[in-house]
Parts: sequence; C-alpha cells; structure tokens
Amino acid sequence: MLARITVTSLLFVAVGIESTAQTPGHLDQVGLAAKYLGDRGIGDDPAVIFTEDFEVDSLQDLAGHWEMVRNPERMSLADDAPTGSRGQRSLLISQLAEHGTGADLYRRLDDGYDQVFVRMYVKFAEDCEPLHHFGTCAGGNRPSTAWPSVKAGQPTNGDKAFWVGIEPFGAKWQWDYYTYWCEMRGSPPKGQTWGNSFIHDSDLRIKRGEWTCVEFMIRMNDVGQHNGELALWIDGQSVSHLGEGFPRGKWTFDKFMPGESGEGVRWNSQKNDREYFQTREGGDPFEGFQFRTHPDLNVNFLWLYVYLTKGTPGHANRVWFDDVVVARKYIGPLTRKQTN
Repeated sequence: MLARITVTSLLFVAVGIESTAQTPGHLDQVGLAAKYLGDRGIGDDPAVIFTEDFEVDSLQDLAGHWEMVRNPERMSLADDAPTGSRGQRSLLISQLAEHGTGADLYRRLDDGYDQVFVRMYVKFAEDCEPLHHFGTCAGGNRPSTAWPSVKAGQPTNGDKAFWVGIEPFGAKWQWDYYTYWCEMRGSPPKGQTWGNSFIHDSDLRIKRGEWTCVEFMIRMNDVGQHNGELALWIDGQSVSHLGEGFPRGKWTFDKFMPGESGEGVRWNSQKNDREYFQTREGGDPFEGFQFRTHPDLNVNFLWLYVYLTKGTPGHANRVWFDDVVVARKYIGPLTRKQTN
C-alpha cells in the first residue's frame, strides 16, 4: 500500500560535485551521464546515490522507492519522456483546486552527504498556472525524518535543518533558488523569512510545454565557516554558482541581486525595522553559506512535489518528472550519443 502522510506545511529539491577551489566556475566539467547512454546503467556508478526513472508497472511500485507518497490519486504514469531517455514513462502530477494542493514524493538519502548533485527532468503544461511552490528540493534534518519537516516564515536552527528548492517563481515563470537556512534574510513588515533567492535573471524564463533538465549542487560548510556553496545548471548550462566571496551584488531584503550595487536594504531584527546600507561599485562579495552549526547536519533528503493553494476550479495544473539522479559528482543532461 502506498504511504499517505498529510503534510500541512509545504515549501521546497536537488544535488552533485566535489569542490575545493574557491572561485566561480570550478564546477564545470563532463558529467557522469556522459558515460551512460540515456542513463542506462548510471545507477551502478559508484558516485550515484539514488535514481528514479518511473519505469514501473504501477504507482504502487513507487512505495518501494520513496518513503512518502502523498496524494497518489493526483499522480499517474504518463507515456511521455525526455528526448534521449532510455525509458518511455514519466510521473505526472495533476493539481486540481477541487482536490487539494497537489502531491509529493519524499525519501531520505542514507545517512546524508556533505556534497550532493541532484538532476531531474521536469515539464510544465502550457496551460499550467503559476505554482505556489515546486520541488526539485533537497536538504537536511537532524535527526532525519521519513516525511517533510519544514516551517515557513522563520529561519531554521543551524544544528537542526536547512533546505534548498529550485522553483519557477510565480507569474514570471523564472528559475531561481528558494532557500531556508539559519542565516537567511527577512522582509517587512515583521521580518518574516521566506525562501531566499539569488539569481533574478529574466533570461531564465521557463519554456512551458518542453522538457527541461534541472540540476543543482549543495556543498555543506565546515562548522564555524561560511564556505557552503550552491550551484545551478539548466539544460547543462551553468547559470549560478554562489560561495564565500562570489558573486558580487547586493541584498534587497531576502533577495540577493548579482551584479547590482548602490543602496541595499535588510531587515534588522534587533531594531525590528528595515536598515539601509551602501554597497561598493560592482557590488559586495557574497558572504557564503553557513548551512549548519553542527557537523552531523548534512544533505539527507530528496523531495519532489507540486503545491498550489488555489488554482482555477475545473482546471488541471500538470507537471511531469523524469530521470532523477542524485550523486556525489556533477551529472549533466541525458547523453544521446555514447562517449568514451
């Protein structure tokens, strides 16, 4: 029987490469997928942690791959797959206003990892309405939990939790991060902390009706340091990499704006008010991430979901997922031609 656990507070996916240099761009390299035509056999690679291609006989089979399957009645196996996939099926989640907020899959990743890459293919229907939240999401809980355990509107405890999602932001349909951690920035009127974002590039608009390869990397910080990192690739192209000292930009409340400078603004929780400041020409260096204050907190869960609080009655908001890979190294898009 499929697991059914009600989640009342949804928010946020993904993972890949071992990094040592402290300059942007050091993550660019040939991915694991280059060795596996259509991902065939990629699950046997020693760097791979988990795979899901949805080539199953029924939805009931997903219970063997995932610890939580919420609202399976909103899921179906579709005869649709990305070009180059070795399979012919994908997972379709359909949100209908009359039947709740959507559906999700969740599982733990062994005992967790200090660096992970998450790659998956996603497709939004051409008539899909703006989503409230969407995952592609990965993060960590200490201790680990068999279901999503997230709290909206407040920072996490550095010894307990963090998570990172890659989302299509609202009506802009624009890729960006949606990140919760212990040092996240707040916004007026009361300093609430919603998922912080770091890209804000109008060129990253989502092409509804087409499969997109989304891959992101989380690198945990050393305790007491801000050397945690995030990176994002769309269709194999590097679109973002953040770490200690890069990129340069400015904060506008909970949004880091790469390349921008001049007057910034942040929420000062001690004064319970906004606080303005000046950045240097070209922007200030990004401070890096302190995802954790305890060494045992790491990346230990993966979460796929569609979450829309309302939607138009009678309209199905459809999202497809396929070819999910979590690894310790960069994965890259599906390979259509074998390489040596």
